[in-house]
Amino acid sequence: MQLPQILYKYTSASTAFLVLENSRLRWSSPLLFNDVAEFQRMPRFHPRVADSYQQLSASIVAAVFDGIELDEARLTHQTLLLLNLVKLMASKGHIAREDILKSLAGEVSDADQKIEMSLRDYVDNLGLSTARVLCVTSENDNNAMWGNYADNHSGCVLGFRHIAKYDTPLQEATQVSYSAERPIVGSGLDFLLYGNTQELRTSTLHAIFYTKDQSWEYEREWRVITWRPNEAEKQVSDFLFFPEELESVTLGVRATVETEQRVRQLLAVKYPDASLYRMELIEGKIEPNLLI
Repeated sequence: MQLPQILYKYTSASTAFLVLENSRLRWSSPLLFNDVAEFQRMPRFHPRVADSYQQLSASIVAAVFDGIELDEARLTHQTLLLLNLVKLMASKGHIAREDILKSLAGEVSDADQKIEMSLRDYVDNLGLSTARVLCVTSENDNNAMWGNYADNHSGCVLGFRHIAKYDTPLQEATQVSYSAERPIVGSGLDFLLYGNTQELRTSTLHAIFYTKDQSWEYEREWRVITWRPNEAEKQVSDFLFFPEELESVTLGVRATVETEQRVRQLLAVKYPDASLYRMELIEGKIEPNLLI
């Protein structure tokens, strides 16, 4: 999906004041998120690796006896050795195809569990306390988000634009995907044939960092991730943004007059190009109304 022109951050009024006064946004470690499964949903193979050993044997035998092509340049070292061994056995002409298949029979029943444990160890070694994530959304009129993240409609939504000439972080925002089941990153057979390829590593990390359970789909989240290895004890970092990045502030339906006055003052002094809206309840639906 194309990166939205504006991405939004829901906040309480007090947090909005701090953000606007200091021109800083807080990026947090996933250890602080309200979703305890953040960065903990390890992706999977389908079919599973444990169920693919027979397919691996059949693929190797088919390559030797039927001329079915395998991309030998991409095969793992172990699979290439096995392929060459089968070629040698077949060249002798004394071993039947069925006997070769039987000789190759075997599996590792806990292969998928071992892979998952290895992934968990990898993520743990990255140090989640050093990860910094900025969570934003593509919608500023999400009723549930207003209730959950903007102090029950009394807070604000800050709208930010990404600016190419400043190389602003939001240019790197990635859309979060939602699924009821753990994401699939490939087939067990491909993993046995080609191993831990760069493509697989990329899709695996994407699945860990940018997928969430389907119950969070209402958030319509986009996120930017960076790492601060020297700031593990803090678990948060407050990063500056350019005044030009602030496109708008939207006040909640229940935002007080005092909140509106304070936001107006801050915009006038520091963000003259930003618009100010207030959400209004119209026929049971919240809609933004332009104030300035």
